[in-house]
Amino acid sequence: MTLRKFLPKNWISGALAVWLIVPVVIAFWFMFGHDIKAGLFSLLEKKTVVYSNVAVEIGESGKHFAQQYKEMVDVNDRNPGSHFYRLNWPDDALGAVTVKNGSSSLVLDSVLSVLADADDTYPAEGIAGLSISMGLPPRNNVLHDEARLKFYALLQRIQEAGWKRWIDPGMPRLKGADALRYQMGEFENGARLMSLDPGYMPSLDTWMKIGDMTGWRFYLNDVYMNVQFMRDGGKMDSNLPGAYFLSIALESKDSFQRSEQASENRPRWKELYPVVRKRQSAERTDAEEKLRSLGFKIDAEYRNPDE
Repeated sequence: MTLRKFLPKNWISGALAVWLIVPVVIAFWFMFGHDIKAGLFSLLEKKTVVYSNVAVEIGESGKHFAQQYKEMVDVNDRNPGSHFYRLNWPDDALGAVTVKNGSSSLVLDSVLSVLADADDTYPAEGIAGLSISMGLPPRNNVLHDEARLKFYALLQRIQEAGWKRWIDPGMPRLKGADALRYQMGEFENGARLMSLDPGYMPSLDTWMKIGDMTGWRFYLNDVYMNVQFMRDGGKMDSNLPGAYFLSIALESKDSFQRSEQASENRPRWKELYPVVRKRQSAERTDAEEKLRSLGFKIDAEYRNPDE
């Protein structure tokens, strides 16, 4: 029996597509970058100063960020209308990043790199996107069960810092095992966008079956967060050490919601966005009605924190 018809219509939004593509590119670099980085980084200036701790914040001025860490930041402003700011830590001295968001502060360690971007079309918004790449220590040699515990400890710390679980408004409101069942089920690609429940820790056996780039999504103070992981496919014996790569993507509310519109409509995105939410609400209702018939329990108490 195919379950294609039970998916919300038009479930892929531009915002989530971008959210998925960027971490995949970073993950590819993590897994295969050793073979190509010599050629690529020969184009970049050699940085001699390495900061052990860097503070990042959506909305910060890109120029201020670059100036604050100028001995370490590589700036790419060759693309008209956009600026990219990249920090890399050496393998033997991974960094720590403090994610600031209003009164919230979240410290991340074992950081490999940070990539920030700012759009000159909206200069007042400052840095609108951040992508933080991390490892799970010990580097490339962590037992899978230990990785599972460390990963969910990270999700717990994110929530303790004030971040609330966010489910795409067009997706069904599922929690716990039901959210994981939907994400891992025979739902073609639609369920891949399901935000898993950070309060539900699966068994080691189930953990090993969760696919790469699965997402846990959060929201706080007009900022969206997407947490994903990727494994070394050659180290998948649950009784032996593995290697994990983590990606944490942050995006401003304005940038995220603007990306729901076609490029020509983005100057009017605030006017048009309510129509998007109305459509998504209808998609969620339709999906939830059909999933109930399959034995899923809908979390009717859930409310999107960005509403």
